Amino acid sequence: MRAASTVRVEMDFGFDPQRALDQLKKLAGDAPAQIADGVGRLVRDTSPERLEQLMRSPARRAVLDGIFWQMPRQLDAKQAAGVKTSILWNITGRSDDGVDSYLLTVADGQAHTARDPGATDPRLTITMDGVELLRLISGNSDPMSAYFKGRIQLAGDIMVAAQLAQLFRMPGPGPGDGPAANGGGGELDDPRH
Repeated sequence: MRAASTVRVEMDFGFDPQRALDQLKKLAGDAPAQIADGVGRLVRDTSPERLEQLMRSPARRAVLDGIFWQMPRQLDAKQAAGVKTSILWNITGRSDDGVDSYLLTVADGQAHTARDPGATDPRLTITMDGVELLRLISGNSDPMSAYFKGRIQLAGDIMVAAQLAQLFRMPGPGPGDGPAANGGGGELDDPRH
């Protein structure tokens, strides 16, 4: 019987692990702005009917979770320093006529989102259709105009709604106008897990 032996062969292909890691970090850092820019163009260039189909499809949950997962990362921590508030987002337009709810809390420069928050007492409740949310977060809808046209409903402290624009970096409506660099912090919690 032969004893197993281990042979170690070292080859140099010019691969620098630190350089690769640095490149990966740069790409990851640029990703939110690139994704936001791509989503903005996608929403702008897609018909309202197709957007409604998307938001009534099984993909809706993943789209909404992605939006609310990314929201804390768009927080401007300097603007949010000393701010403590909570906002309940009710997103209508589901295929079963149900509503998806997410709670956004901001406290001392940090943001956190939770799906299906249950019994809460938010300072503000924002209700809108899923398509309007897509248009809003991609910079393709003016929130004031949407509010006055009845596409966004507010209940509670409406001054919190006015404060949102200063607390979060939002993409602009034009090509290439993505959100600023990453900031803030948080994650999406699902209390059912």
